[in-house]
Amino acid sequence: MIDKAYKIPLIYQKKDQRGFFELKTFLWLNDMEWMSIDRIKEYEYDNGENPFIIPFAITGGGDKWVWIVNNENKEYPVGLCERGEVNGIYYAKNTEDAILKQIIEYVTDSNFYLNKNEAKSYQISESELKLKLRKWKNSFKGILNDEYLEVISILEKLKLKYIENQYGAWYALLTLEEEKDLLYQYAKFDLIDKEFKWYSI
Repeated sequence: MIDKAYKIPLIYQKKDQRGFFELKTFLWLNDMEWMSIDRIKEYEYDNGENPFIIPFAITGGGDKWVWIVNNENKEYPVGLCERGEVNGIYYAKNTEDAILKQIIEYVTDSNFYLNKNEAKSYQISESELKLKLRKWKNSFKGILNDEYLEVISILEKLKLKYIENQYGAWYALLTLEEEKDLLYQYAKFDLIDKEFKWYSI
């Protein structure tokens, strides 16, 4: 179990108060499946896992989103611990930035279609995407800061565009360059992609 001295970040407590971890009112993000606060507190560490790391969500592939406990800030940095890896990777400065980053990455990826006849099973239409963005904007009022809510409002007004690079082609709201610029402007963090110790071996 996690150390009782560790504080659940305030932004996560607010989500809990809104019921975002309950089955009927669960608030979906593309690759961040939230754990309830009770589940977080009852987490049983495997042998060798760093007790200064607190898992709070999982990916679709079973990797762990974690808070890296430090003495500098109660809104702990967020990291990703992939299964089978000894080290984790820093993802965002705090939970608020991690949420915005998840949304920006989602609208930049190949999750959408223009022609339903050509759609893949996981893709949704532009109108469905706009509904998701509107739900995030409304659900996160009073949780995310106003500037981040405004970014979501701007995304909601955009149209899907054709994106292409050496790895493929897809439709998205943002180009890779636009994604990079937004993340630099709103979610800059010097430790992004740097490693931290997850397992001691």
